[in-house]
Amino acid sequence: MVWKLSDLCLQCVQQHLHRYQDLGSNLTTLHKEMLIERLACHDLFFPERLVHIQNNLFTPSLRHINLQRCSQITDSVLQLLGHSGCKLEVLVLNRLDNVTDSGIQAVTRGQNALLVLHLKYLKQVTQNILTHIVAPKMWTLKLVHCYNQSKAWVTSAVLSTFLSHNPSIKILKISLPHEFIPVIARGLKCSLEELNTSFQLVTDDGIEALSENCSNLKKLDLNGAKSVGKESLIKLFQACTQMVDLDLGYCTRISSPPECEVLWTLPQSLTSLSLCGMMLQDEKILVECITRLPRLTSIKLCGVPALTDETLEQIVAKIGHRLLDLNLSGIGINEITDKGLKAVSKYCTHLEALHISMLREVTGITLLPIFADPERASRLKTLAANCKKMDINLLDQIMYSCPNLDMLDVSGLSSVTDQMIITLADHSPKLTQLNLKGCKQVTDAAICYLSGCCPLKSMCVSGLHALTDKSIFCLASSCPQLEEIYLNGCAHISPVAVQYLKDRSLRRLYVKHNIPNASPNQLMAKNLDTGEFCRADLL
Repeated sequence: MVWKLSDLCLQCVQQHLHRYQDLGSNLTTLHKEMLIERLACHDLFFPERLVHIQNNLFTPSLRHINLQRCSQITDSVLQLLGHSGCKLEVLVLNRLDNVTDSGIQAVTRGQNALLVLHLKYLKQVTQNILTHIVAPKMWTLKLVHCYNQSKAWVTSAVLSTFLSHNPSIKILKISLPHEFIPVIARGLKCSLEELNTSFQLVTDDGIEALSENCSNLKKLDLNGAKSVGKESLIKLFQACTQMVDLDLGYCTRISSPPECEVLWTLPQSLTSLSLCGMMLQDEKILVECITRLPRLTSIKLCGVPALTDETLEQIVAKIGHRLLDLNLSGIGINEITDKGLKAVSKYCTHLEALHISMLREVTGITLLPIFADPERASRLKTLAANCKKMDINLLDQIMYSCPNLDMLDVSGLSSVTDQMIITLADHSPKLTQLNLKGCKQVTDAAICYLSGCCPLKSMCVSGLHALTDKSIFCLASSCPQLEEIYLNGCAHISPVAVQYLKDRSLRRLYVKHNIPNASPNQLMAKNLDTGEFCRADLL
């Protein structure tokens, strides 16, 4: 891949901001917003630059602001932004350690047009911010771990007042104890469509409060709600007739009879269902509760004991033709084998995502018809196929059969070679996420070739001991959109090269690079005479 001219220009501007005196009048609003985000990503909000930023970038036309993981963003910076007169529609503030209540209040005061607000991991923020945020049109709020006190950082009265000032919230993600769920339900009522909070300890009272007040709920994540029972869930399912996405993973109470009978009452409107980790033993209920859902297109059945080759075949025989996303990963009591996957291959003709990780007895060979059919293979966008016994012929077929693949996970497969990755790069030009953890045969040759072909955003190459700085330099040159990379155990990759990769990325790059006994001065560089990479610190 190559850099866009616009990205190169913006990178030049962000490095030499003080040289452009009339920048504000020559940049579009979109480019100002991009530049503000990238300045924060690369820690370029120096005090001496604030005047230029204020005069040229903090203008009334701003609509979208995204500031993350930058210690240079302080209350004074947010106050300058607030005084610019901008009418924000989207505001994202994440992991800003030096921001307090006064900064949040300054930037949110008078923002009546605000639609989306994300305040995440702001350690010095307290409940006082809620009393100053008034955005009647706001439909998405994420308030995650914004406190430096105890879990009960907000009172019911303050939360209730906040919700009354912002009654249009449809999507709410908030870190609060389960005791606040009734307050949220009564405060937002029918406007609430998606709720993500601490359901692990929620009781039947909390679920009943949702069923009584929030009939328009469309997405609910009850993963780990081990105390929720049959009666309250029946009331919820009967009330929320528009629910499309439901996660019941690890809901232990409804795993056993007679509580598990609640699964027969799942809303008919569901398109996505997760039963991951539910210790359901009743095979009849598992098959019937899934096959009675006429709109289901996505299902997650990781580690469910009732899932066997036989029950899987019964399920996909009835609904496989409309399944788009199927997740069978995980080790269970009765593991899926190639026999079960043969039914998937036969009946699931429109799959876009398939996960079959950590299945100990699977070779995947019965899935070959999916990848041998150009039409079916072209539909696949997400594939996790890292069972240890994976057949090498299937892997070869995967690598050149999926032109629309976006994510591939083949971690832990020692049979993956450089040539396979090179073939993948040639035939999957849309690939953005790749997990090669533990694929020990992969070397610099494959990573460098891949970086020039695919718009990579996320990579895991932990445990690839043969990789050197050569791979990092290639990624830095060809993958400016990279957002995260995992390099644990790659001892031949130097911290200096990793820092160079961070500097070259357009946004803040998350790097995990834990290496034992590595030399802190180790550096690879290119020999301009031979074109080879060598240890420059040894010259």
